[in-house]
Amino acid sequence: MSQTPLPAIDAGLASRILRHVEPTEALEAGILTPMAGTRPIRLFSLEEAERFLLLHDGKTVALGGAWATLNYVDPSHLAAWIGDVLGDAVLSAGLLEIASSRKPYGFLVPEMKSLIASRIKQCNEALGFEEAVAK
Repeated sequence: MSQTPLPAIDAGLASRILRHVEPTEALEAGILTPMAGTRPIRLFSLEEAERFLLLHDGKTVALGGAWATLNYVDPSHLAAWIGDVLGDAVLSAGLLEIASSRKPYGFLVPEMKSLIASRIKQCNEALGFEEAVAK
């Protein structure tokens, strides 16, 4: 992704982006385990999606063997959900740009997680949450 920071947003959009969605709007993801298959997971907010994206190194998965787990959400599906459901077209486009690099999923996760965390921070600042925490 380009190193251009995300443009500032107002409190109204920040509230929409950080809201908890209805069950019918939840993001579908999964926890993959070689021995047990995929366990479906539903994510209800951008913050849940950011926490769900776990950073793994090769050792973590290799040491887990048949019981290793990997949290997976399709990057294009995540971007579409953020744009269509949460209403953040800019973040959605940024995630699609990352996904278009065609890197393996494990290399996409840190970039996606960082971009989403930046947007969450912006939303909290727009809503005045960062100032309240600092005091």
